[in-house]
Parts: sequence; C-alpha cells; structure tokens
Amino acid sequence: MKRLVFFLVVLFSVPVFAQGKQAVAVYMAGEEPLGAMGVHKVLGGELARTISQSAKYSAVDRTEAILTQLSNEYAFQRSGAVSDEQIRDIGKQLGVQYLCITDISMLKGGAYYIDARLVDVVSAEILRTVTMVSHLLNANEMIQVAQKIAYELIEAEKVKEQAMREEAKRERFKRRTFYAAIGADVLGAGLAAYGIYENRNVRKHSDNDKFTAAERSERNRNAAFIAGGTFILSGITIHIFF
Repeated sequence: MKRLVFFLVVLFSVPVFAQGKQAVAVYMAGEEPLGAMGVHKVLGGELARTISQSAKYSAVDRTEAILTQLSNEYAFQRSGAVSDEQIRDIGKQLGVQYLCITDISMLKGGAYYIDARLVDVVSAEILRTVTMVSHLLNANEMIQVAQKIAYELIEAEKVKEQAMREEAKRERFKRRTFYAAIGADVLGAGLAAYGIYENRNVRKHSDNDKFTAAERSERNRNAAFIAGGTFILSGITIHIFF
C-alpha cells in the first residue's frame, strides 16, 4: 500500500521534464537547521528553478518524494547520508539521470556550510561539488545562495563541455594535418616520379639529337623535382611538428 501511495505521489506531483534535457531531482538532505527555518523549501525550489534555466538540465525539488521512498524502502534515519544503492533506486523510481543532493551544517558563529553535489544515479559518481558558507539570515539570502550554487554547478558543466569541444577541435586539426601531410607526400612522390620519367626523356632526346624536345623535358624534369621536393619536405615537416 505504501509503495502504491508513493507512486501516486510521484505520478501526480512530478512536472514533465523538458524534452532534450537531462532530468535532475533536487534533494535537501539532513535535518533543516532550527536557525534557518524554511531553508530546505527555499533552497530546494530555487536550485530546481535555476538549474532548469540551463540548456542541458531540467530540475525539480523532489525532497519529499525522496524522503517518502527512503522511509518506505529502508530503515531510514534522516542523517543526510544516502548510500549508492539508495541513489540508484531513487533515480530509477523518479526517472531522473542525476540527483542534486544538498546538505546544510551549522558552524560556529551562526553561519551555515552548504554542500551541494551533482550525482549520477547510475554510477553514484559525484560529478561536481559546490560548497558555500552563509548566515542564511532571510529568504533573500537563501535565494541568492541557491542561485550561486546552481550557477556554479551549471558553469562547471559549461567549462567541462568547452574543454571537450576544444579537445575535439584539436583532434580534428590533428587528423586534417595528418591527411594533409599524407597528401603532400603522395603528390611529392608523384611529381618526383614524373621528374624521373622526364629525366629519361632528356637522355633519350639528346641521344637522338632532338635538342628542343630534350630542353623541354629538362625544364619539366627540373620543375617536377623542385615541386615534388617541396611537397615531400612539407609533408615531413607536418609529420614532425603535428
């Protein structure tokens, strides 16, 4: 019966994720600090809203649904700790690719340490972590903290994607230069072969007293050797430096 209730809660409360985006479930873990009442709701909602503004992710605050699942499936104490098995089960039940798990710990002096982690639900690998210290004095500060954390998570992804694009660009450049070098080598070899052919014609025409033809073949030979040598040297240079 509890399992049925949970599925009904998920079915009627999870908004449709945007097409083409990867789904993220936001989970505010641990106990809500007494000195910052409402922080779980504010941070959870703002994290989901801000993450969803990215081109890659669509997020929703699923804290209550996750707590329901953990309570139904496990002997759960709300300590904030979630095992790899639980992460995989949560992702499967909610139909998401990632969890954004956020813990809030109280520090001396009335400040709070916020730790947000983006976790892959399949491998349970922590992809990115963002931490921040704040007094969480009011709703505005809570919203600002949530937005900063979300933006850092998104920007980290952008940096990673940019690095991957740059690496792909370098690989494409290497392939193109490699093929260019091969092309230069082949063309140079072809011209050298033509030069050898014309060199034979020079001797043949000279032996037959065809001096005009011999001069023409000589010019062709010299041009072919010069151009062929230039192409071969270019290909070798590209192979060495690229």
